[in-house]
Amino acid sequence: MRFDKRFGLLLFAAALWLWIGYSIYSHSAKHIIKATIIQSKTPVRDIDSKVVPAKKEELWIDRLYFPVGNELRHPTYGYLGYKRDFVVYFDSEVESKKDQNVTFAVYSDDGFRMFVDGKRVGEYPKDRPYSRTLVNTYLPKGKHHIRIKYFQGYGQLGIKVKFKTDKNSFKLFGTDGDTLKFVER
Repeated sequence: MRFDKRFGLLLFAAALWLWIGYSIYSHSAKHIIKATIIQSKTPVRDIDSKVVPAKKEELWIDRLYFPVGNELRHPTYGYLGYKRDFVVYFDSEVESKKDQNVTFAVYSDDGFRMFVDGKRVGEYPKDRPYSRTLVNTYLPKGKHHIRIKYFQGYGQLGIKVKFKTDKNSFKLFGTDGDTLKFVER
């Protein structure tokens, strides 16, 4: 029995198609947090600096964690090419299973401003080295929109957000807790 080369090519193409599909699926983040990155043509020195857009990009991420470094990097997407003078808007929907106090730990280099349902609940509006700010807020039972505006001027950068409810330990923002769930969109 002879081996047909066309059959071999067909098998190779099918295997390649499956491998590419799996690679795309396994390296795609869930639609938990929408990250809108805006590169500015002008310097960004604080949270209220005027941003003159040079480039805008939207990503969906599953957790709010960009490690400290010289370039914006996410564990799922790798290096994103942003090094200085940019802002990122992180938007997410959460569902609070009960009336509760929530503590957010925002680690950032440079600053940030946090909103819950359009109300400012915390910020560090200036340039700083990688540091933590605790933000305490009350979430009544139901769905809530959380927005975090982060800015990077120059030098080192990074942002990570964690949260905790009641006496639970901190969890990475984007990871469900016992009484606070992130809504996939």
